[in-house]
Amino acid sequence: MEERSNMYDIGRIELDRISKNNRAFSIIMLLVVLGTFFDAIEQYNAGYAATGVSAAFHISAAAISTQVEFITFGFMAVGGLIAGYMGDNLGRRFLYSFNLGIYAIGALISALSVNYIMFLLGRMVVGLGLGGEIAIGLTLISEIMPTRIRSQFTGIVNVGPGFGIFAVAVLALLFLGPYESIFGGPYLAWRWFLGVLILPALLILVYRRYIPETPRFLISKGRQDEAFAVIKMLSEDKLIPVKRLKSYYNINELKKQYKYDDLKTITEKPHTSELFKGRYARRSLLLFVLSFITFGVSASFTIIYPELFSSVTSSLHLSSSFILTTIVNFGTLLGTFTAVLLAAKNRKILIPSLGILAIFGAGLTVAFHSYPYMVIVSLFIFALFSYASNTTIWLYSPEMYPTRVRNIGTGYILVTSLAGVAIMEVFVSYIYSLYNIIGIGIVAIGAFIIYVILAYIMAEDTSMKDLEVVSP
Repeated sequence: MEERSNMYDIGRIELDRISKNNRAFSIIMLLVVLGTFFDAIEQYNAGYAATGVSAAFHISAAAISTQVEFITFGFMAVGGLIAGYMGDNLGRRFLYSFNLGIYAIGALISALSVNYIMFLLGRMVVGLGLGGEIAIGLTLISEIMPTRIRSQFTGIVNVGPGFGIFAVAVLALLFLGPYESIFGGPYLAWRWFLGVLILPALLILVYRRYIPETPRFLISKGRQDEAFAVIKMLSEDKLIPVKRLKSYYNINELKKQYKYDDLKTITEKPHTSELFKGRYARRSLLLFVLSFITFGVSASFTIIYPELFSSVTSSLHLSSSFILTTIVNFGTLLGTFTAVLLAAKNRKILIPSLGILAIFGAGLTVAFHSYPYMVIVSLFIFALFSYASNTTIWLYSPEMYPTRVRNIGTGYILVTSLAGVAIMEVFVSYIYSLYNIIGIGIVAIGAFIIYVILAYIMAEDTSMKDLEVVSP
């Protein structure tokens, strides 16, 4: 017989009874993935626009790329922490309901900027919105989905950025390539490029009013009537705007159907210090290090690919490194799907195994560094398994914290991931300038050896387990 000793038990049991083919779940998932898709485009579009911004404001393109990257990722970290605190206190959907609007405003400021300071101000606002989008999106999906599909759906959140990386390259080719003159030439085309996604982002924002608050959060705040109204709505395969939902169902009928009236009301308050105490301190240490390594190394390689492939391109007598970069970037997308397919597997085995395969790819890169075709193949393998590792850590993170601090815990993981990018990008670039591809291959091998050892010793299996059992 199923355990129904508290509100969480009933909420989890009733959510798990809902069919995995539920259309409402699919719509929620789509709205979250579209957000992360735009996330990736906004993260990288300013780098593509650097030449046009340089011409407009008479700043070197190299300086613009460095400064914009620093500001965007820095304010993403700030946005992730703010969203974490707000999410655990005010609700997952509170900030999520207008978050896309935040970075749409930032994109508009950058696109219409009259000087370089205004342009950077726009990127600050963009960064704040991007950080909030990631932290809340992961938490929301991990909490609202039934246990049997939770891991796969949380992993799918990372599919959006995979497609976004390709989309931003295509948009750059459209607006800043051969068709640049259609959009006003080099002095105006970059503005269209930065502002083109504002309208679709705002359209998605309108539909996000249908995304409900997660039943777990509502139960944790003593709002069980609202929680079971959400569960009933989902069980009926509906999505009703929050304002209407409060009066849509009769509370007495909900109590009668779900039999929760005689159970003790739960009221939990978030304390960030809990992340650094007891079992959660151990988990935080593990996640901080693993996210630093996976996101730091994989993203720094992605950034250096164009420079790296410029030498390979000449060896293969190709006119551009774009094709080679696209091939390897396809490995990152495939890695994300690999993580989704394997999401239900035992984490204690899966996480170190993916790290070992990433080491294998980096090792091939070092061993066959003088063979251009093998360099492409080995970097494809490394990209696949390093991003599979990265996605697995993202879907693992929300499971490792209790509902009361899940959002801020995920926010801190985002901060360590971005710190990994900032530090590893500088380090990898420096090593590449000294020792070329052999040097960065050895760096990747060393980083993932640490990853594998820590994961083998400290990782816990959370797959297919109730969140309240894993993280009480």
